[in-house]
Amino acid sequence: MTTDHDIILFYKFVDLENPEVEMYRQKALFEDLGMRGRVILAKEGINATLEGTKKSIDSYIETMNADARFEGIHWKRDENTPGDLFPRLSVKVRDEIISTHLGDEETNPNEITGNHLSPEELHQWYESGKDFVVVDMRNDYEYKVGHFEGSVLPSLKNFRDLKKILPEIEHLKDKPVLTVCTGGVSCEKAS
Repeated sequence: MTTDHDIILFYKFVDLENPEVEMYRQKALFEDLGMRGRVILAKEGINATLEGTKKSIDSYIETMNADARFEGIHWKRDENTPGDLFPRLSVKVRDEIISTHLGDEETNPNEITGNHLSPEELHQWYESGKDFVVVDMRNDYEYKVGHFEGSVLPSLKNFRDLKKILPEIEHLKDKPVLTVCTGGVSCEKAS
């Protein structure tokens, strides 16, 4: 089925000095473009899932790409969506763009995060017999759908429970660890 609507998912860890100001800018932009969905802003960045017409999505991406703060966003796009998957627009400012509840222990992904590994590099790790561990940061039902052979699944029911499961994986701290997740934002935070 072909429709005139698409969904985009994206996140960007970027220092937003005043996320409240950005919230109003984003709201005005979405309302002007007739988009709906969910957006979370924090001092550490933006995390969003939005639906709109193909034209409005293209305009939004163009506007965001023109803003130096948001350069390099990896846009995930699902085409030909029904156009009514989101009943409204929600743009909120929170403490984090994905909740970890780590408090004072939290690290800022704008300052430190793990290295990104390309599919080719991961394939080379497997082929060479490199000693590494895959830690699956998704929840248990996603893991059951499919996972890397031998990967570790911490008892993580919800990502905001990350602090509770850290002792389960602490023994891996001196090994190369590859985190995997669905959209990327959890892996950035967890790494």
